Amino acid sequence: MADRWKVVIEPPPDAPEGVPWIPYGPAGDRLPERFVALVEYETQPLRARIAASFNGAERVRADVVSVERTDGASVSPEDLTTLQLGAVMSSVVWQATRRGKGVAEQWGRSRTGPLDDAEVLTLARMYWFEYVSWGKPRLAIMAAFKLPRSTANRWIRKAREVHGLPGAHADEEA
Repeated sequence: MADRWKVVIEPPPDAPEGVPWIPYGPAGDRLPERFVALVEYETQPLRARIAASFNGAERVRADVVSVERTDGASVSPEDLTTLQLGAVMSSVVWQATRRGKGVAEQWGRSRTGPLDDAEVLTLARMYWFEYVSWGKPRLAIMAAFKLPRSTANRWIRKAREVHGLPGAHADEEA
């Protein structure tokens, strides 16, 4: 994930005994029902605290986002733009996820032809991760597998048929 910030995941302060883990996707990946992400920016004097929650069906929610400057200056509108909350959430979810078995992501292919069962599973898993972490699943699949949109749409339909997908591709044609 991005190295523009460092993410540390903690349990919520009101749940010292822990919280339930909620499964998502076809490979046994899980996220805590509630958690706190502490985000330290590498090149900016910023620190963010994100209180998040997850229900297993929708995207991870950022219930509370607080921002502070580590240099003592006032938080400015420019600082809020610098947060890049959408991109940060990808790192937050990556750090908070307990991964199930198998390949969590794939970049390119070593063969041609139709997808095999393992690749369909990997594609579905990647799609789920992108969805719950505020990403753009189709674009991520296109980039990861180096595909044109039409091929990505076919592959996404295949993954939906076999494993089910959330969001825009849950029930409709890709």
